[in-house]
Amino acid sequence: MDTATHRTQISLTEEQYRYLRRQAEKQKASIAQIVRDIIDERLPKDTDYDENPLFALGQDGFKMGRKQGSQRHDDYIYQKGK
Repeated sequence: MDTATHRTQISLTEEQYRYLRRQAEKQKASIAQIVRDIIDERLPKDTDYDENPLFALGQDGFKMGRKQGSQRHDDYIYQKGK
C-alpha cells in the first residue's frame, strides 16, 4: 500500500458534512479518516476480479472460433467479406 498522501479540498453539502461529522464522533476519528475509509471501501480489490464469473470466461481454453476476432470484429459482426 502506498503511504504517500495528497492533500485535497472538497466542497460538501450540509447533509454530507453532518453525516461525516457524526461518523467521526462515533468512531473517534477525524473527518479525513472517515472519508479515506469510505473511499477504501469502494476501491476495487484484486479478488473482485477473481470472484467474478464474467472474468473467468476463456481461462479454461474456451474459444469463440474466430482466430482474428480482436482485429476483424467488425467483419464478423457485420459479415463483411462474405
